[in-house]
Amino acid sequence: MKILAIALALTLVLSAAVIAGQNPNMKCAVHVEGHNAKRACGTLPVIEDCTQIITTHETYNFDAMPVFFDVYGITGAEYSLNWPAWAYSAAWTGCSDFTIGGITWPGDNISQTWTECQIQYAVICGWAWLYADDAGMIWMGPHSESGFIGCTDCNFEEESPMCFFAAGVYGAVGDDPCAPTATEPSTWGSIKSMFK
Repeated sequence: MKILAIALALTLVLSAAVIAGQNPNMKCAVHVEGHNAKRACGTLPVIEDCTQIITTHETYNFDAMPVFFDVYGITGAEYSLNWPAWAYSAAWTGCSDFTIGGITWPGDNISQTWTECQIQYAVICGWAWLYADDAGMIWMGPHSESGFIGCTDCNFEEESPMCFFAAGVYGAVGDDPCAPTATEPSTWGSIKSMFK
């Protein structure tokens, strides 16, 4: 009887892991660095843990990089990128194989896919070169048409982040990507309703 109970418990634990998908602890953040005119997809920062995600940048001229982290791997991503209504538009460079949409103005949507699963701790989807008029926050939000923010894993199943971390620039302080949670999914539903 004891063996049967252990087998049942093990089955339930493994079933929960399968239901959770390949990226059960996935999070998203906006990594910010000073603008680099020579930046290329092949030279993006390598992020191996949350301490390497920079969410506060002091100057007005910077690159904002949407990043999904604490993942096993992803084949696609869908989100919007948001910031205050500054005077200048963004210059977007995507780093996926296929893209629908683009990032030019606050709230613009993008859907990206890769031909091979991106197996690494963190995937930077590209970068938006921005000029800030004043202090402000930059954050990833749901795609306005689908209402989805998240990734597809290596099995092509959709997964949503468990929390979200915004970046602060030009005097604003960004979220700590190593904190237990920034915006939890229960709170995210109310935030999404504000965008609709």
